[in-house]
Amino acid sequence: MMNKLLILVGFTLQFSLLFGQNDCNKNLFTEEEASTLSNYGKKLEASILEKNPADTALIAKMTGDYSKDLCGYSDEEVIKISNYLKELEKLDSLNQAKEDVKLAAVKAAEEVKVEEAKPKTIVEAKPEIANYDNLVFFDVNSVKIKEAKLDALVQQMKNNKDLKVLLVGHTDASGTDNLNLNLSIQRATSVKKYLVSKGAQGARITVKGEGEAKPVADNETEEGKAKNRRVEISIK
Repeated sequence: MMNKLLILVGFTLQFSLLFGQNDCNKNLFTEEEASTLSNYGKKLEASILEKNPADTALIAKMTGDYSKDLCGYSDEEVIKISNYLKELEKLDSLNQAKEDVKLAAVKAAEEVKVEEAKPKTIVEAKPEIANYDNLVFFDVNSVKIKEAKLDALVQQMKNNKDLKVLLVGHTDASGTDNLNLNLSIQRATSVKKYLVSKGAQGARITVKGEGEAKPVADNETEEGKAKNRRVEISIK
C-alpha cells in the first residue's frame, strides 16, 4: 500500500512542485525518488528540531549532501512532501483499521447466519418419573396393599397424559397354581383400584398375573416368600 501512496504523491505534486536541472523524470517521481525525498525531509526536520534553526551553515551542508537526489526541490518543499506522505500514511492506517472492523463485523454476521441455518436438533423431553415404590407387597393370601408410596405415580400420570402403567402380580408357592394365578391378578387389580381412587385413569393401567411362576427369592423361607408376594409396577 505504501508503494501505491508514494506513486500517488508523484502524480499529485507533479503540477505544483518545480523540477531541478538533473536527470530526474520530468513527469512523476519514481518510488525510489519519493522515498529519498521523504527520508530527506525527516532528517531535515530532525536537524531543525535538534539544532538552532538559524544555523544556515548546517542546513546548507545537509542540502549539499542530499541535493543530488532531490530533483532540485528546496528544503521547504521536501518538508512539505514528507508531511504529506505522513498524512497519507495516517489516512491509510485509519482506513485499513475501519476496513478491518467492517470485515470482522461481516464475518461475525455470516457466522450467525450459518449457525441459524443449521438444522435444529429437537430432543423430546422424556417424562420425569417421580419417586414412588415400584414394588407393592402383601401378606399371605391377602390382596390388601401393605404400606406403599404410590401418590407420586398418580401425580405423574396426571401430568403426562401419554404415560401408561403395567401392574404385574405375583405370589409365593403356598397354594395351588390356579389359586396363585387368580391371587396374583387380584393383587394387581387391587393396586389399580388404589391408583384410580387417587385420580389416575384406569384405561391407562394394564393388569397382569404371573402366579408363582416368577419368584425373586427362595420360597422355602418366610423372608423369601414375603418378597415373592408382590406387584411390580412399570411404565410403558
